[in-house]
Amino acid sequence: MHRLISRGAAGTLPGLPPIIESLLLARGVDTPEKARAFLHPDESQLHDPFLMENMGAAVRIIRRAMEEGQSIVIYGDYDCDGVCASVTLMETLKGLGARADIYIPGRKDEGYGLNCGAVRRLAENHRLLITVDCGITSVEETALARELGMTVIITDHHTIPSRQPPADVILHPQLGDYPCPYLCGAGAAYKLSCALEGKQVLPSLELCALATIADMVPLLEENRALAALGLRRMRVSLRPGLRALLSVAGIRGGEAVSGTQAAFQLAPRINACGRMETAQIAVKLLMAPDALTATELAQRADGLNARRKNIEQRILEEADAQVRGMDLVKNRVIVVMGEGWESGVVGLAAGRLAERYGYPTVALSRDGDTCVGSARSACGIDLYKALAGCADLFTRFGGHKQAAGLTIAARHVDEFRERLSQAVEAQLQGRPLMPETVYDCPLSLEDITLELVDAMNQLEPFGMGNPAPVFLLEGVDAVSARAVGAEGAHLKLTLSQNGVLRDAIAFHMGDRAGTLHGQCDLAVTPVANTFGGRTAAECRVEAVGSAQARFLTDEAAESMMLLQEFEGFCRINNISGDVIAAETLPPPEGVQGTLYLCRTAETAALVAAQYPALDIVTAPDPRAYNAVWRCDGLKALGPYRRIVLCDGLLSLHEAACLGGLYPGAAIMTLPFTPALKSRLDAIKFTVDEMRALYVALRRGRQPDRAQPRQEAMVRVLQSMALVGPECQLLPVHKSDPAQDPLYRMIQGCEM
Repeated sequence: MHRLISRGAAGTLPGLPPIIESLLLARGVDTPEKARAFLHPDESQLHDPFLMENMGAAVRIIRRAMEEGQSIVIYGDYDCDGVCASVTLMETLKGLGARADIYIPGRKDEGYGLNCGAVRRLAENHRLLITVDCGITSVEETALARELGMTVIITDHHTIPSRQPPADVILHPQLGDYPCPYLCGAGAAYKLSCALEGKQVLPSLELCALATIADMVPLLEENRALAALGLRRMRVSLRPGLRALLSVAGIRGGEAVSGTQAAFQLAPRINACGRMETAQIAVKLLMAPDALTATELAQRADGLNARRKNIEQRILEEADAQVRGMDLVKNRVIVVMGEGWESGVVGLAAGRLAERYGYPTVALSRDGDTCVGSARSACGIDLYKALAGCADLFTRFGGHKQAAGLTIAARHVDEFRERLSQAVEAQLQGRPLMPETVYDCPLSLEDITLELVDAMNQLEPFGMGNPAPVFLLEGVDAVSARAVGAEGAHLKLTLSQNGVLRDAIAFHMGDRAGTLHGQCDLAVTPVANTFGGRTAAECRVEAVGSAQARFLTDEAAESMMLLQEFEGFCRINNISGDVIAAETLPPPEGVQGTLYLCRTAETAALVAAQYPALDIVTAPDPRAYNAVWRCDGLKALGPYRRIVLCDGLLSLHEAACLGGLYPGAAIMTLPFTPALKSRLDAIKFTVDEMRALYVALRRGRQPDRAQPRQEAMVRVLQSMALVGPECQLLPVHKSDPAQDPLYRMIQGCEM
């Protein structure tokens, strides 16, 4: 189940193509002046750094420290934002002749932000402490630094707590009336550097751009200008470390660097250093004095990133196994925990799970009684607000609406899970949790052209607040859908609308190859695809909304499945259980908890057509969204509260089996459908027919076991111990078919 939401906004922007007009309006660009600024970012859009509250005081303290020859320490974070912020400020201070060092704590042994041990060590040799991308929640640590004689300047961008640290100066874009309150940590450090140097554009602008894109702050207004201008400079960068980083990421020198490349090819390699070893590797890389040094460090970062990917995949698989055992109808959050999980990678796993399931997610790495973890939001939940309601359980925590980090004792995790779920439930106010995809505006398939792809590039760089455009294709026909890629993980589609055909690719949707067919609503991003020397426009499918379902009829296979089910039912001794009879198909209740179990393709198609918003379930899902299931053998598919037997109840044994698979669920049955009766008739036989088959076996003739009735007779003969698994004859003994439980089940004696 997937919700498609329109981002569109009313208004007009005269003189612009309709598609660009719609995209800009959807991003809050609602005047011609704003449109010109958005489409043509330049240096005039960079604000005076002294508009930031306390900037003047911060500059005076730093200049005085330099005049007095004091040693300055920059205390950064170990992610891409913190590394870029540290290097940015370090280059400025060194350029001005200051004595300065960079300190970045170890992710594993020290964790995020200031810590008292580091403060004590740094106070021995430094008089001025400047934090970048951290510190706004470090009340005790800041107080300790000042007690030890240090002057403290905090520069940060994370959510400001009710109790601020007692620093000499706090530099934060959300304090006062700074025009762009959502700068990243490197953005705040860059503005401080600009103020110190008296310039608007510095060589570190390219680092500010990388951090701005990587840290998922809105790419609007000044942030958009910082990112766009920095990416332009990145293309012709003279910085050896950045050139080497581009090279190992597969981006050739002189090529334009996109926001997507910065986010998914450059930033992960910077982040991998702090996640897997130490962020100092990334610091040295970005400050490398020559190409040889830079190349060695870039290759090391690339190797760490490859190692990170492998570890992330392992953690993700282990975490996902935990999720599949959860009840996400009852609980509104995902909290997973693993002994010895890499603390530097759990945040990535949390993000993947939040994206996959559409639930706010916390991933914890446990070491003894201490758990260190990361949290990621979903479905518009203010994660920081939800976590703040559990703050008494944490040793420490900090972050913002979309992401956070925390440390908690293992003994508090169960209580934390329950309270966080309640906090999220309160924010939802009855709204269901489910994956969401926001689209900009509707389009027709004929609008998906290379010209549109080129026009979209005017909105680069893409990122938070300015995502890559997504369009809604309503009522488009999926004329073919086949699984492609390793293990059929992806879905290759041919789409049709009003005589126009386009190819499409849907990543990680290969399981829909057997069911997606006919009219559907798709959220897509137009892309250019080059194959065989020819470039054409195609669709990258971001999400599937309402869709027709195709259930291919295979009567023989469905009869064989019933036969297999009957064999299982024969092993059930307790057949007690309540079954609610219904004459008509009951409607879904809410969006979770009802499973429509169909034994035949015809019935599944009818149910899906009557309730097109239903999921087509093929694998277990702990969210238990209301779904149609063409049953391929009874099994647990999730915490469903109501099971509707749409083809009718096969046997009280079936109800007993479902009661064990779905404890506490209400089991409802409709009358037998003609389709199910025909499948049952295909496996029924007389005693004389079975006797004839047995005689044929004794004469050396083999049955056609692909034919349901003959297979049913073989199974009964096996049940009666007259033939073996390969139809070999067993010793003859007297046996009455009427006493055989499988025969009785097939003939309907116990229905």
